[in-house]
Amino acid sequence: MPYFLDGEVLRKCILLNTLRLTPKKQKVFDRVFVEYLRVLKETVKQLPNANSSTQLHHLTYSSIRESSFLPSDVVQEARKDVWAKRKTLKNGFKRCSIRLNKRWFRLVPSNRGNPCLKVTYSPSKAFVIPLKLDRGFQRFNSFIEDGWSYGNISLLNDGRVAMVLEKDFPEPENSRRYVVGVDVGSSMLAAVTVYDTETSKVERQLFFGRDVANKQRRFFERRRELQSYADKGSGKAKKYLRKLKHKQRNFVKNRSGEVAKQTVTLAKRFDASVAIEKLGIRGRKRRFSKKSNRKINLIPYGRFKEFLSANCETENVPLSVVDAYHTSMWCPHCGAVNKGHHSGNYSLYKCKLCGLTMNSDRKASLAVAVKSVLERTSQDLTKPCFVQISNTRVPVNGLVRPDADGSTFAVQHV
Repeated sequence: MPYFLDGEVLRKCILLNTLRLTPKKQKVFDRVFVEYLRVLKETVKQLPNANSSTQLHHLTYSSIRESSFLPSDVVQEARKDVWAKRKTLKNGFKRCSIRLNKRWFRLVPSNRGNPCLKVTYSPSKAFVIPLKLDRGFQRFNSFIEDGWSYGNISLLNDGRVAMVLEKDFPEPENSRRYVVGVDVGSSMLAAVTVYDTETSKVERQLFFGRDVANKQRRFFERRRELQSYADKGSGKAKKYLRKLKHKQRNFVKNRSGEVAKQTVTLAKRFDASVAIEKLGIRGRKRRFSKKSNRKINLIPYGRFKEFLSANCETENVPLSVVDAYHTSMWCPHCGAVNKGHHSGNYSLYKCKLCGLTMNSDRKASLAVAVKSVLERTSQDLTKPCFVQISNTRVPVNGLVRPDADGSTFAVQHV
């Protein structure tokens, strides 16, 4: 079940199964999809002449509205679909889904009281899609009873309906004693540290998602092997490649959701807030080896963050996204900033100044938690911010960018 976060509004998508349509309704259903595909193709033809989505609208809207029976809103959605996929379109659209806003559909009961979806596909023209009373519809009803509302749907080629639900969640106050710092890495999905801001002690450190990297590596090796056969013209290998890609995507999605749920459950146990670093692991030139870049690209950071945000909103747990500046280089004992990786084991952090040696992922998750406390307590940037890390006086200036508005940070010790 995908989640989408827009400010304080949480959205999720539920797939509803439909009953078999009568021949007359099926004919209308197919006709609507054929027309929508035609609109997509007409829009794609003008794509090379458009420099923006607005320009594409001016090039296509008038002519399509004159020849199409689809509502203006649906024509606009087709243009949005084309513009969103302009960089990946090669052979046009072969399959599609039709997105409708609340003007063009509504839930109605049949004469027997069964739920149906009345879809208006053209002004003054509509047809009714009967919905199946299965677990999917029961789950949909449970969300509606819990205060969720629906505003958009998508008709899918396979006959199912995707309902987009949304609900407003007030932003929780981020002033809790404990902080769960989360470091997302390539060797394991999430290293978490439960940090007590009052005693400045680490209450617990755990690793979640150890299996993700290993499974991703096995998927990569298997896909490379199948690709070698596919390059030689094996149709069977191409078929298995498509199945393996789908299987890998589902595995990463499920495990990301499970690890996010584990993290939020841990935060609720300690009545803590959650902090995660902001990573930009896509679209950036990196000075790493090909092997390292491949490992970095397999990190499902975006999907994991999406699930983490949704779970935090649902469970009323504060979530903060902190700057990743020096979180992997900062020493929590002496405050030095250095690469610090052990010469014989990259997973170990060794400070070149004080000699502290610890697991680099655990150290990074602690740095994320500490940095979230600094950002939380420095609302007034004209005043110094104090945070206690250990019994030794530790400067945390290394965690702050030099251009951070002249903020002053220091460490208070007992």
